[in-house]
Amino acid sequence: MAVKISDEIIEQHHGGVLTLTFPRLGHSTFLKHAISTRVGGVSKGNYKSLNISYKVADERLRVEENRRILSNALEIDLEQAVHLTQVHSDKVFHLTAENRPPAGESLGEGDAVITDLPNVPIYILVADCLPILFYDQAHQAIGLAHAGWRGTVARIAVKTLDAMRTAFGTNPQEVKAVLGPAIGPCCYEVGTDVKEEFGKAFPDAEELLEQTGKSHWKLNIPEANARQLMEAGMDPDRIIRSGLCTVEHLGWFYSHRAEAGPGSPTGRFGAFMMLVK
Repeated sequence: MAVKISDEIIEQHHGGVLTLTFPRLGHSTFLKHAISTRVGGVSKGNYKSLNISYKVADERLRVEENRRILSNALEIDLEQAVHLTQVHSDKVFHLTAENRPPAGESLGEGDAVITDLPNVPIYILVADCLPILFYDQAHQAIGLAHAGWRGTVARIAVKTLDAMRTAFGTNPQEVKAVLGPAIGPCCYEVGTDVKEEFGKAFPDAEELLEQTGKSHWKLNIPEANARQLMEAGMDPDRIIRSGLCTVEHLGWFYSHRAEAGPGSPTGRFGAFMMLVK
């Protein structure tokens, strides 16, 4: 069952699992994509309920079952999907038939992946950081980037776009991109160290930071990435903003900032893409 929740977002319900799609990104004939949520799984406690990360302290058998459930909902085999060991870097991997890792193994340490391989799903995991989904219909190529504050300062989104231009001939003006659910400026408070890093990276940093105390600011990660992509040549109308804050929507998403504590991590949801042929 599909339910439209805004001009940009469709809720997809399948067997109790809730996922989100963005119809303007690309037609399902050519592109399969989704943002998973925490709804519809078997995990307990902080991980309730559809945690799909093995790297938090959730029970492995529950994660395996969650991934099986989500695979059925998305109609892809999550265990065959290609992922990264995410490290808050600016490294972009170009996935090819030659470097595709064995099932279940990481492509490497990095925070973005691009590919033009058909029928090969790719994904990243998040719990406050911004997932960015890129689609170049003209060259049938896709990209996924994971942008926290470090990745944003390092321009991971623009470097993903640049990698697609080099590998596939992508024209930034023809690309569409989704800025997925992430911690919003309503809820993301940072200190002087992060504020100073943004000041170095963004001439207009004061427009991305709202002071809330002597040494505290609210930071707008989605807007920072949108501005970088527009500066790189993307059409503003092709940047699709979810507008969903992970902290404000804890019923749907995991939030490291809101839920995790010392020795008590939270789960992860994911962003998924696959070219269809």
